[in-house]
Amino acid sequence: MTIYSKPVVGFHDFLNSRPILTPFRHGLVATPFKLVTDTPGNLAERFRDGELDMALIPSVEYARIPSAVIVPGISIASLGKVETVLLFSEKTMDEIDSVCVDPRSRTSVAMLKILFHELYNGREPTLVLGNDDPESLLDNADAGLVIGDHSFAVDREKYIVYDLGELWYTYSGRPFVHALFCAKRGDRWDLAVSAVREALAVGLCHRDIISKEEKNPLISSEELYHYLTSRILYDLHDEELDGLSHFLGKAKELGLVTQDTLRFYGE
Repeated sequence: MTIYSKPVVGFHDFLNSRPILTPFRHGLVATPFKLVTDTPGNLAERFRDGELDMALIPSVEYARIPSAVIVPGISIASLGKVETVLLFSEKTMDEIDSVCVDPRSRTSVAMLKILFHELYNGREPTLVLGNDDPESLLDNADAGLVIGDHSFAVDREKYIVYDLGELWYTYSGRPFVHALFCAKRGDRWDLAVSAVREALAVGLCHRDIISKEEKNPLISSEELYHYLTSRILYDLHDEELDGLSHFLGKAKELGLVTQDTLRFYGE
């Protein structure tokens, strides 16, 4: 348990989390918890180790933490092209034998393995751990897998680029849930849950302002607005849960997780 009187809640600080984080950072919504930010993989480890009471974690990591439960209605998801989960190479997909992966990626690595297995005759490319510099990923492998904001640095003209969200939809016809907001089974942090839901509702109504305020050399405000409104979904309703169940079921079949049951906060 945390030493703080309030729960400790973690979010990744990618562009797609801005609609949740910005209302807290600007004081538009009260923050009844200690807010921390970190990479998705680190958030999962800190949540698993008890340092965080609640966290937005990679969906595959949810299935690796037996005590984790899903807070309903909140996720980072996509339907089709997502633009921030990219496989890039000078080779075509059926020529790729090795992939150097972004070290922050967890769910996307599992997604990549499933897509290769399902779309390319059970192939299993060798995976090499890289760093967070997209260009350097090709120094050690046929292809690079990059996630998050660094995806916008990938030269779409120089490389053959595959959007894994788009490939997933082509394969499954379902949304893909990249991250889940989770708590620990038995814990009740209702004020924190309500605040996060309120922040998300406020943020979604102000994506135009968030886009204009963001100063990122990799993406213009117009591109960011398109990304936040047309690429990223924040719901976790029946369609997203169906996509999540399909993903976790396939991950279990391939031995990437040991369980695929959906457990929810408050149940």
